[in-house]
Amino acid sequence: MVSEKFSIIGDGLVLVDHGPVTMTLEARKRGRPFTEGAVEGAKRALEVFDGIAAHLDFIRTPFSGIRSIPEGAPAAVRRMAESVAQLEDGSFTPLAAVAGTTADFAVSAMAAAGADLAFANNGGDIAWHVLRGEKDFINVGMISDLSIGRATHSLKICAFDDIRGLATSGLGGRSLTRGIASAVTVLAADSSKADAAATAIANACYCDDPAIERCLAEELDYGTDIRGLTVTRSVGALRKESIRTALAAGTEKAKVLTEKGMIAGAVLFVCGAMSIVKQRDRGNLFEVAEL
Repeated sequence: MVSEKFSIIGDGLVLVDHGPVTMTLEARKRGRPFTEGAVEGAKRALEVFDGIAAHLDFIRTPFSGIRSIPEGAPAAVRRMAESVAQLEDGSFTPLAAVAGTTADFAVSAMAAAGADLAFANNGGDIAWHVLRGEKDFINVGMISDLSIGRATHSLKICAFDDIRGLATSGLGGRSLTRGIASAVTVLAADSSKADAAATAIANACYCDDPAIERCLAEELDYGTDIRGLTVTRSVGALRKESIRTALAAGTEKAKVLTEKGMIAGAVLFVCGAMSIVKQRDRGNLFEVAEL
């Protein structure tokens, strides 16, 4: 099956390619590819996109200017706003959770269609449904430098009740960043929360160093939702102390969001240096290893 907006690219595999959405969907049922389920996920993702687009003015509004969610707003718009609200930062807009939220709704549709296993990868923001007993863990390739775009680490996820989504943000990614993180991957109960948190933690990975060039967001993207805010344009050769400072600042932000229960943990990279944050006293939720 092929439409103008999505196409079947393999057994149980569907690609959504519409506007800013480039999402790969995979569904399996009783151990076999479940193409019909993946198609349902694609249809739902497109419905979500259309609903979000109809509320563009709201989702581009910084939280400092939001009094309430509009009456009749779709569930996805509400989910985006609720996820970003947990950051307690008025400079963020609900748009910070758009990719992860769309992935979540696509996976929910595949599960509702009968999929035992369902995955949605929306440009690196990933959501999944794993029926209890189907798998003990899943492995995900993790990028330590978004500007290179090659998986360098393996992320083994062992707790499907606690972690059902992840997102990655940082310098060189699809969105602008206010920090200097090479990559920040966040794990959470859903991809919507992970998406918002990854952006916040990547922003927090910052320090003062003459090798960092900054500019207004609209200089890099005229249509950005964070006009007036300063973002990172480029990073040169940093002092070792600067790398440590930026990584420590991002780690502290990750700890705050983990301790308040928004996320299950995070893996941060700044110029080759790594930090791992996990929820305390929750057992082995995930493991990280070099490839």
